[in-house]
Amino acid sequence: MTGRQSTPPISEFLRKLGFPLRNVRNSWGAMTSEGVLLVAWADEERFGWVRVLRLRDSPPRVDSVGRRERIDHLRLLWSGGLAGYAVIAQAVDPAAHTRAIHHYDAATVRSIVCLAEVEGDVWAQLGEAVPVERLHRHAGRHRLKTGQGDFPLAPLVPTAPVPVKAPARYLAAIPRMRERLIALAQQGVTCTYAQARAPDGLRTFELRHAMDRLGNQCRDAGEPILTSLIVNDTGRTSPGFEKEFGVDDIAERAACYAYWGEMPAAQVPEATALRERARQFAQVAIRPEQRAFRNRVFVACGGRCVVTGCAAMPALEAAHRRGRRWQDGHNGAHDGWLLRRDVHALYDKGLITLSDDGARVEVDPSVANDYQDLAR
Repeated sequence: MTGRQSTPPISEFLRKLGFPLRNVRNSWGAMTSEGVLLVAWADEERFGWVRVLRLRDSPPRVDSVGRRERIDHLRLLWSGGLAGYAVIAQAVDPAAHTRAIHHYDAATVRSIVCLAEVEGDVWAQLGEAVPVERLHRHAGRHRLKTGQGDFPLAPLVPTAPVPVKAPARYLAAIPRMRERLIALAQQGVTCTYAQARAPDGLRTFELRHAMDRLGNQCRDAGEPILTSLIVNDTGRTSPGFEKEFGVDDIAERAACYAYWGEMPAAQVPEATALRERARQFAQVAIRPEQRAFRNRVFVACGGRCVVTGCAAMPALEAAHRRGRRWQDGHNGAHDGWLLRRDVHALYDKGLITLSDDGARVEVDPSVANDYQDLAR
């Protein structure tokens, strides 16, 4: 799919996105461990759908090598559970038997929601426009819906690895992987990529998808990212970990050990109302260990300011108790108080003091006019 363009050659564009074409002359898209990226034609877009394969062509519009690879990619996307995108290109001559690209949008790609067979052809439902600089982050979360029924073509001899059952298998493995990683965190140890694959017999491609999904689940739940415990022979995660999550893997492992080390397996957080509120509260975090600290303090204090009883999350902050420092590892549930923001500021300045059990509150005379009613 090459030709006269005002934008860089499509092969160069896809390579820079991390989706290099297997065959610059014949490939219509590319598959990596992150998902599948297709090239489609603007004149074949209709009402939010774009045709990605003509099943009725006789003879086929394209050579058999490119067509077989396209079918492999579409069969994988049809099974769902992975990321898929499309670059929409304009043809020099839409009526030509062998098309050449005139132009394409080099700033965004379109996410694919699902595939469907319509009047004998395969169409992709287009979703949001994703800026190319956000593509890899988006791919960590985006997953296609499974197509209805069987893929409309019988299997061909694949030109690339096509784990048709991979989505179902790696999705089913995620809860078990999570349990194993929590157990490792409680022991303060790591495992290798091979050890992470072995229990469920996952292939490298499947493990990557499972790790992406689990890592994002941890982040969304306000927990340290458990997949930081999966390391290579140097004792570090792959470079993609920091690129995906924006955190240092060493610091994240330390946060995992601190977070899960205090929590027996029987007390793994469940989706209770308090836990959900704690997750939302913990989203605002700066230091790698701060998110876990905020979560623990929120739960320990019942989601309310220990001085005022305020339960409005935007007004609440987790404050370290006097004499405790996060730099010294004081990030447990009992190392802090949940305080309303203004009370937190006064507490840090020593104008409000609390007894060790929080039952007694003293207010400095300089702020007594406004806060004396909090004293007890």
